[in-house]
Order: sequence, then C-alpha cells, then structure tokens
Amino acid sequence: MNRLLTKLALAAVAVLALTTCITTAKAQGIYTVQGGRTTVTLSKGFLADLTTLNIAPTAAYGSQIYLNQVFFPITAGEINLGNAEGQILHSGGIFLISATKEVRLQSFILTTTGEQPYITAIVVANGKLVGRINLFDVELPSTLTLPLDPHSGDFFLSGLKLTLDPAGAAALNDAFGVKTFVDSSYVGYALSLGFVPLSADGK
Repeated sequence: MNRLLTKLALAAVAVLALTTCITTAKAQGIYTVQGGRTTVTLSKGFLADLTTLNIAPTAAYGSQIYLNQVFFPITAGEINLGNAEGQILHSGGIFLISATKEVRLQSFILTTTGEQPYITAIVVANGKLVGRINLFDVELPSTLTLPLDPHSGDFFLSGLKLTLDPAGAAALNDAFGVKTFVDSSYVGYALSLGFVPLSADGK
C-alpha cells in the first residue's frame, strides 16, 4: 500500500510540474510561429557594392526578388510577444553570382534574444560548405511597441536594421577575393510578418 501511495504521489507531482510549465509558458507570452514571410529591403550602398563587383543577386528556391526587395518564407519559430525575443526560421535564400564565383546564403535564422540580435545563414562559397555563420547583426527599432499585439493571429516585427557581421563580411570577402565588404556596413532593413495561434491575442 505504501508503494502505491508513493507512486500516486510521484505521478501527482509530475502532473503538477507539467501544468506549471505550460502555465508559465503562457504567462510569459511565448508562442509558436507557424509561418509567414520576412521581407528584406536592400540598401542602395549594398546594391552598389554588388554592382561594382559585377555580382548579381538571385533568389534561391522558395524566395523571391523584386527590385531591391527579397522575400523569405518563415517556416517555424518561437516568439515572446511580451519582449519580442525569440527565433524565427526561414526557407529559401539568396545567391550572389559573378562571372566566376557563386555564394549561396540559405536557411536564415533570425534570433532576437540576448544583447545583440543577429541573423545566421548556411553559406556555400564556390561549391564549398563554409557552414552556418553570423551573417548580419540586427538592431531593433526604438519605436518598437511591446507587447507585440497579434491581429487575427498574425504580428509584424518591422524596422529591423541589418548590418554586416564581422563573420559575414569576412566570408563574402574571402569568397569573392575582395575587401569590399566591411564590418558593420548597412545592408538594409527587414520586416517579418509572423503567424501565431489565434489564441495568442488572449481571445
């Protein structure tokens, strides 16, 4: 009988711990990102650098390029609506192609946790896998209103300023054999439209 009571007590503790975990997650406003799209508007300066080097940006499968904008599908992620901290995963990517060289930047991950938000990408340079590197540093806008307020299950994370991370600048310079790409140079800005469960707005 004592063993039975002990097992029941342990089971009750486990259920309580699981319930507490779920309740805490909801209280913190953390929700699964189910889809969406991030739009990156490339700066005139970055595009001028590409033009000078005779590099043409091309969309990878799943992405699109229109004028100076590149669209990346959001595939998954987690976001804290209270403070905009989380990770957002993307498919697609962008290829930078010159007459003799090609750099593939794919599977972007936007991370807004920690002191310095950043974007990583899988980099393939001239047929060689470089790996996943910090490509861009991200600056959140001072006008960002918190908590993020989903409307009909979607939210905007807009006005994200993108600059080249030291690792990103080095990877591009190495791949193209140049010194054109400079750490902290302005690349453009991003806007993410993310879809979360309809219950995220508390309704």
